[in-house]
Amino acid sequence: MRRSARAAVRATPCFSRSDLLRVVVAGLLAALVLAPGALALSCPNVPLDERLDEVDAAFVGRVMAERTVVGGHVYRFLVDQNVKGPIGREVEVRSAQRLVDANDKPILHDEALGVLATLNGAELTTESCLLSDPGTLLATSDEPRGNGIKVVVGLVILALVLAYSVRRLRHRRAELAARGRLGP
Repeated sequence: MRRSARAAVRATPCFSRSDLLRVVVAGLLAALVLAPGALALSCPNVPLDERLDEVDAAFVGRVMAERTVVGGHVYRFLVDQNVKGPIGREVEVRSAQRLVDANDKPILHDEALGVLATLNGAELTTESCLLSDPGTLLATSDEPRGNGIKVVVGLVILALVLAYSVRRLRHRRAELAARGRLGP
């Protein structure tokens, strides 16, 4: 039996617009459920030492208070350790948006936090991507000190050893020449 082209088209299943819309919505929901990390904070992957070089101030501190102001939020920190810049014992830092951790949860009060900030006039500003683990921030900021003096001391010791060796060699040659074993 031969079927006409028109009958073949009618027999072919097709989707209506409402069916297509349902499939698209189901696909979007599945994508959101299967990729929860896509909703988390997304920061550029820049090493901490490079970020530390780019900012004006850095410290390890604890949030003592938070208030909403026009244009963002202001956080009052109790500074545990200054890492870089003009930081006192307590400091206020402004943020355009509420500060959150890497999982998009608001930062906790009275918990140690590494903060990198820029000076905007006389005001420190930061953002969630400039927050860091306090231990990592302190380890990155601790540069080895005294390398210059170590090199100088090493060169002085090398010079003394070489001078002593040359002196002994000359003295030994003089002794051998005096005994006649070594020609003039």
